[in-house]
Parts: sequence; C-alpha cells; structure tokens
Amino acid sequence: MFLLLLLAVPARAQSRETLSPSLSNRAAAEILPSRLTENWRAAGEVRKLPATATSVLPDAALYSEFGLRSLSIRNYAKGTERITIEAFETNTPAGAYGLFTLHLGARETDYRDLHQGRHYFRITGSAATDEALTAALRQTAAADEDGPPVLPSHLPANALPGSEKYLLGPAGVARLGGFDDLQPVLDFTGGAEAAAASYKNGAGQMELLLLEYHTPQLASDAFAKLQGHFNSLPENEQQRRILKRVGNYIVQATRIEDRAAAQSLVDQIKYTAKVYWQGKKISDIPLDFRPPDPTAVQEAFQTTAIIVRSFYWIGLMLITAILLGIIAGGTFFYWNRYRKRKLGIEDVFSDAGGSVRLNLDDFLLDPETPEIKQIGKGKADR
Repeated sequence: MFLLLLLAVPARAQSRETLSPSLSNRAAAEILPSRLTENWRAAGEVRKLPATATSVLPDAALYSEFGLRSLSIRNYAKGTERITIEAFETNTPAGAYGLFTLHLGARETDYRDLHQGRHYFRITGSAATDEALTAALRQTAAADEDGPPVLPSHLPANALPGSEKYLLGPAGVARLGGFDDLQPVLDFTGGAEAAAASYKNGAGQMELLLLEYHTPQLASDAFAKLQGHFNSLPENEQQRRILKRVGNYIVQATRIEDRAAAQSLVDQIKYTAKVYWQGKKISDIPLDFRPPDPTAVQEAFQTTAIIVRSFYWIGLMLITAILLGIIAGGTFFYWNRYRKRKLGIEDVFSDAGGSVRLNLDDFLLDPETPEIKQIGKGKADR
C-alpha cells in the first residue's frame, strides 16, 4: 500500500506540506473531496505525495515515463464499508491513459481502475464497482478536449479483451510479456509512443508491439537497433518473431506459432501520416497550411450564387425589354399603315410631324423685273 511510502517521504517535503498546505494540496482536496455522493464520506485527510518525492514509489522509472506529477490518497467510509482511492496526476492526458491501460485487467476483484483527463484513479475495496461512486469521482477531474491517444486505434482488430496497452518508454514495454529483452535497445527519443496488444495465434497467444516515431530519421535509427538485436537472436527464436517497418511505424510480433496468420495480422497495420497543429482556433494554423473553413466555403458559395442569379435576372429583364420594345414598335407601325391603307391615303405625302408648309408656286414674281430673282429660276432667267 502506498500509505507506507508516504511515511517514507523526506522530512523536508513532509514538513513543508504540514506547516503550510500548498495550492497543490488544496487541489488534491478538490480531486478527492470530503464527500462523494450522498453516502461516501472521507475518513481522514488527503495524503499527498508531491512530484519531488515520487522517486520513492515502486517502479519509479515507469511512472516517470508517464509524467507522474503527484499521488493523492484518501480513505472513504459508508457505514461499515471502507474504500481507498489513489489519484495519480500526470502531465498530460496521454500519461493518465497509459497508466490506466497498463493496469487494466491486471487486478482481480475489489479493484476498479478509471481515468479522466490528466488523472488515473485506482479504487480499492469491496464497493469499488459502485457506479454512482465512480461517476462522482469522474466529475471531480476535468476532462481533456484531446481525448485518448490515436496510436492504439491503429492496432489490428480482434485483440484479446483488456490486452491493449499504451506506453511512453522502455520500462513500460519491459513490463509486457515477450518484450522484456527489448528494453536495452528501445529508444523513445523525440516523444516516441508505443501500443501493444495480445492476439490468438495457433494454439497460443501472440504479442504485438507497435512503435511510432515522429520523423523518418528517428524511425530509421530505432529500426537499425532493433534489427541488430533481432539478428543476434538464435534461429529458432527468430522464427517466432516478426520485425517490420511501415513508414514511421515499427512493428514487432513475438511468441508466434502460426507464422502465416501472424504475418497477415502484421500486414493490416498501415501508416497514415497526419499533421496536427497545436491550438484551438483556425487562426492558430499558418495560412499556407490552413484547411478550408466550412463556414467560409459555404458563405462563398452562397455569395457566388447570389451574384450569378442577379446577373441572370438582369440579362433576362434586358432581353425582355428589347423584345417588348420591338413588339410594341412593330405593332404601332403596322397599325398606322393599316389605317392609312384603309383610308386610301397610303401614298399621300406626309410631313410626319404636323409642320407648316409654305407653297409659293402660285405666287411667282413678274419675269420683267430682272433685278429680282424669281424663286425656282436659274441665272439665265434673271
């Protein structure tokens, strides 16, 4: 029990927390409050192991890989029933999820493991499976928006129940059956991740390890080390293993009995490169790499449709106006012609405007007056 370990914390750390409770201690009391549901009440204060003292824990290197920040323990009582809750706080939600998967299926009755955000909870006691209790405990820890890591979802389907693990270092891989000999050659430089699971193979059980490196160079270096270790194994042991690189993934299978089935399972793993930008807003992504905003795309389509429809109706109205003008003008012209033809005056001159005409043909000057020019006569007639 970790209670004994808390007594072994260095005196400096204990005195600092006893004399002046820190913000971290008050945060621990919020994670493990004095009351959970209406029935479970705290039976004592929170016992806090800070990050500076986590080295006293068993498997301290393992907890360090998962980024353990603190461990808080508190006892609760409901009548005669007693439970103990241990809250492991990690630096990231991935670390809490890894601790959860590492212990999942490793315990028998009177235990319950769960994770929420950056916290992994271990409940010990006969009432550990109380759903109301676990629901209240989840509410005390803030959920993280990122959710669980993606890498375990890239493992082949049909893994044995409870066998999927998420790991962040060689100490965690060494805890798995069949991979303990890889610890000296595994390299998790640059934030590498690992996922593992067990599968039925022949009459036995095959272990599968999936490593992801974030650059091709890191993947090449790690694969070279693993390939050297693989080549150093006896021939019969090599026949029971498969080592393969897929993009930035490295896949290793051990304890193989049916090699063809194992190879088919390994071949299901495909590497799909994805780029994730840190941030919560679209403006956090550089413009050159920014994906199209669905709302902006929709607004652009709507604006384009409005402009196209506007020009369509403007063109339609112009064509309609021209056609109506031709029809109206033609109708008026032929109606007037029809009326003139009906009255018999179609060939009569028309000034087409009602202007006054001065006709002087009957009022010519006397030709004997040469100094005065007569209208309609040339120079010879003067």
